[in-house]
Amino acid sequence: MRLRSRHLQARAFGVNADGLDAYVQRHVIAETDRMRRWMSAGTGVIYACPHYGPFLLGALLVATQGSHASPSHVFYDPAESVPNNHRFDEFFQQFGDRLSVLHNEPRDLVRALRALKNKQCLSIMFDVVQRPADSMFVPFFDRLYPAMGGAAYLSLQSGAPIIPAYVMPDRGCKARVVFGQPIEPGNFTNADRDKNIYDMTRLLFSDFQKQLVRAPWHWIYWGNVGASSRFDRNAMHDHATLLAEIRRRCLAAPVLLEGAPLLRSLVEGGAESGRGAWCGEPSADTP
Repeated sequence: MRLRSRHLQARAFGVNADGLDAYVQRHVIAETDRMRRWMSAGTGVIYACPHYGPFLLGALLVATQGSHASPSHVFYDPAESVPNNHRFDEFFQQFGDRLSVLHNEPRDLVRALRALKNKQCLSIMFDVVQRPADSMFVPFFDRLYPAMGGAAYLSLQSGAPIIPAYVMPDRGCKARVVFGQPIEPGNFTNADRDKNIYDMTRLLFSDFQKQLVRAPWHWIYWGNVGASSRFDRNAMHDHATLLAEIRRRCLAAPVLLEGAPLLRSLVEGGAESGRGAWCGEPSADTP
């Protein structure tokens, strides 16, 4: 599986600006009618594409949706953080006005938000954790997996839906791009923005898990799943069980108390103070 993905990635790196449309038409299978409908909805679109399968062909598909008047955008970590990304910078720059490269840094975050508000599309690699201290943990294959909320943040701020996009090898040296369940920001109206970001990110990874179960093509971060902490949903059964699990984890990793001082009241304050600090009974959806 890894070899097939690598082969398609290597071929895609040979594409130039003049041959972009013809190459995508010949080698990428996708429901472009759905893409046009999303683009015409007047909200902009966020394509959430993980490092799964020959993902570069998904970026080429997004590039074909751009124009001089309304460019597409790709958003990923700068080469200063991930040196290998310099290769992608050089590759994408050849597509000129049709495709803009934005990096995961404050200045380009503002540009990404402006592009979405201008009804343009953005492809973001949502499965990368740049700063572990800024991550959240979502249920993923019976683990608590670290995730960044960038896609959800951009969606909530701009009103653009998140469209999970997955790239798989297909017959005849082609790639197939399939779309997951759209995540509409208008469905997340909690007064706590952080909860909305968490819930949207949780749904995004839930959709990705379903895709991996259906088609377990090579994903470069498979190894991180096994290293993640196990997640037992039985711990969500009642308040006392949940509180005991939180205490157990905090005692095993005291650094958690430094990063989230609120946890100290749960660990040291007893059940009643813990209940007050939690601000409500936990449910099956509580992080």
